[in-house]
Amino acid sequence: MRAIVLNYGVGNLFSISAGLRRADFEVEISQEPKEADLIVLPGVGAFSAVGNFMRKWEATLNDLRRRGVRFLGVCLGMQIMFEEGNEGGKTRGLGWLPGQVDLIREAPKLPHIGWDSLKERSPCILSEGLDGKYAYFVHSYVAYTPHPPAMTSRYGVEFPALVCDDGVAGTQFHPEKSGETGKIFFNNLRRWLKA
Repeated sequence: MRAIVLNYGVGNLFSISAGLRRADFEVEISQEPKEADLIVLPGVGAFSAVGNFMRKWEATLNDLRRRGVRFLGVCLGMQIMFEEGNEGGKTRGLGWLPGQVDLIREAPKLPHIGWDSLKERSPCILSEGLDGKYAYFVHSYVAYTPHPPAMTSRYGVEFPALVCDDGVAGTQFHPEKSGETGKIFFNNLRRWLKA
């Protein structure tokens, strides 16, 4: 299966690419979205910078999505799929999922760095075998959304850790840094792409 990792200048490209390759994906890092089995929006960076980058590709991304290309967002890459974010100033997201991205409320310390457990809420293929497993997080912002997440985690507040909806999926955790949990996730990802 072929995955395009979108290079918007700030993402952790090599870490997520290595994780995908370990899961037997053929990976290309590209500065523009193109036809593939999967387009990956990587993490790291600020919502405002990535949101502004996405403006020039928004029509192309929406067209690829209509044509059946699936999308995976990791950390910030998941957040940009929501309607709006407040990191670096109020910025419009892709609007594929309802809700707003803001600082973690009641967090004991920011950023949230470390391992936390996953709780299944609205199961999908991607969440299979992950309930109660621990995943690795590095973030200060989360999505506040009415959309029922597939999985949540808790740090100050309960927040979406995995979302899955109509050809788009997102993880607030970093599957490529989550050891055995990440392996399970990437195996599920391959099954999701075939479904």
